[in-house]
Amino acid sequence: MITITSPSMCLNDSRAAVNYTMDVTRTVRTTDTQQAMVDRVLAAAGSVRGGRIDNLVLTAHGFPGSFQIGTGLNSNSMAPWENVKGKVFKIWFRGCLVARIADQDTSSHGDHGALQSLGATSGNGHEFIRDFARLTGCYVVAPTEIQGSNRQTYPRGQMDSYEGLVLSYDPQGTISWQKRYPSCWGYNAANGTIHVPNRE
Repeated sequence: MITITSPSMCLNDSRAAVNYTMDVTRTVRTTDTQQAMVDRVLAAAGSVRGGRIDNLVLTAHGFPGSFQIGTGLNSNSMAPWENVKGKVFKIWFRGCLVARIADQDTSSHGDHGALQSLGATSGNGHEFIRDFARLTGCYVVAPTEIQGSNRQTYPRGQMDSYEGLVLSYDPQGTISWQKRYPSCWGYNAANGTIHVPNRE
């Protein structure tokens, strides 16, 4: 379990399998634009002492180099997020594969079969998260592997541990730390189930 310190905010995409609860929690509809989400973040930041959110959690399905939150967050749609600079300290991506580089050079990795079944065999997640950190001026934490959870909800201010390799980027887009958790395994493409090693 990861404790998210206050002041905190969470944007839960309506299609996500897991929902977190922070000091401010909002559900993101499939029609919500990136600008609409940024406006919510700025409103929340403006309501707290100091005018800055320490931790913003984004929860959605992910693929290498993209995040299915609202109308979709990727290199072509991230521009509005520049406006959170100075208003958010750290952003946590909670969804599969978003920082993953998926190409022929990584096809020998142990989870390549699972990526194939998901249709996630291409995309430069490193470039996407690096550029997002630079754009927002935030620290950004993002996973490189498939994520799983045994629960749909968690106590306020708590987030389940990641699976696999997790990277943290500083505001210059440099990887400032990394941590490897046990990886998910045994992905079943027929029913979408996986074995989740980090039971919480």
